[in-house]
Amino acid sequence: MSRTLVAALCWAAGLSGAARAAPAQEPVRRVSLDEAVALFARNNLEFRIARAKAVGDVARVRQAAAYPNPVAGATHETLSGGGAGYDETYVLLSQQLRWPWKGAARGRAAAAEREAGAHRVAGDSLRLAFEVKQAFVDAASAERLRDGLEDATGLVREALEDAAHRVTEGDLSGYALRRLRVERARYESELSAAMLAMNAARRRLAGLVLPDSATVMAPAGLPAGDPPAVAPISPSVLATRVPALAAARAALEGARAREQAVSRGRIPAPAVTGGYKSQSDGLTGVFLGFALPLPLFDRRGAAASEAGAALAGAEAYLALVRRQAENDVRLAFDVYQAARERASLFAGELLAEPEALLRVARAAYAEGEMTLVELLDAVDAFRTARVAAVSAHRDLWVSYFDFERAAGGLPAGPEGDR
Repeated sequence: MSRTLVAALCWAAGLSGAARAAPAQEPVRRVSLDEAVALFARNNLEFRIARAKAVGDVARVRQAAAYPNPVAGATHETLSGGGAGYDETYVLLSQQLRWPWKGAARGRAAAAEREAGAHRVAGDSLRLAFEVKQAFVDAASAERLRDGLEDATGLVREALEDAAHRVTEGDLSGYALRRLRVERARYESELSAAMLAMNAARRRLAGLVLPDSATVMAPAGLPAGDPPAVAPISPSVLATRVPALAAARAALEGARAREQAVSRGRIPAPAVTGGYKSQSDGLTGVFLGFALPLPLFDRRGAAASEAGAALAGAEAYLALVRRQAENDVRLAFDVYQAARERASLFAGELLAEPEALLRVARAAYAEGEMTLVELLDAVDAFRTARVAAVSAHRDLWVSYFDFERAAGGLPAGPEGDR
């Protein structure tokens, strides 16, 4: 065997051993799909940011709709001249008034913003929950692929040990032994890559559901069985379920209310003043005042134009979101149907249980009924069948969860196998 091949084998085996040892050095927590989603709802940092932003937006709009504060004041005047003195004292309170219809419009805008914020949080929750479910399925699929490659690599290792004895006994050619060593290097390399992919998928899952912990999150298993069949969703039903559409409608109502508040606010609102006056000559009394801004320099025309443009933009945005939501759910439905059709191709006994290929190959090779080339072909067929079956199952569940996201929520899928 050449030095290059020996180095390649040692490198592949070393990577595989290191990858297998890595998870043992860190705590691994097994969770079901429902547990992962529940942990996400409590701990996900992006979801916390979305909720905090919604609270801030609502507070900002509520503050903008607050009624002006009254202004209290006091003055004292002292006059003197020619040996005589005189003083006056005023205690006053001023209040800027707001027309009732303008206050009502601001109140509607604040309520619409609260509703839009709640829908945006719901939309973020759906999107992030889909990411968690996708990460869960990816991690479970990566683990199944790793397990399958470990089985295949183990059989190749056994075959290599047996082949070394057979070469010594003259029962196998040196070329066949070298060919098997090359296959082992390839399988060891693929197994190392599968280990790294599985660890990366686990860390991504943990980062979504336990961002403040160093615990490695591992799925309890892929969802059992197949997801249920779904029916296309009509645009009228979709409009009541998709949070993005509901948020856009609420934002439109808020823009309409703000436009009304600005346009009606072009009529100046008066300010009233009242107070108590006392004079040094003993005269006292209550006084009242009235002030009305004159719209000479600021007629609020630019503000009205801005509010009108914002209203037009909100209307266009709602139409855009509606079109995107309809296209999104239609595409998600088509992808899910295609995944179901693909998954049905792997429902046969051979591809449903690719491990049977290894059992048959191991027994046939041990009994001398299968050549080394046939054994390698059986191992490769097992690997191909395992990858295809796991990929089909993974795509099936991910496309179902994506349709769930696009449709605004569906009944949750079952927990993973234990």
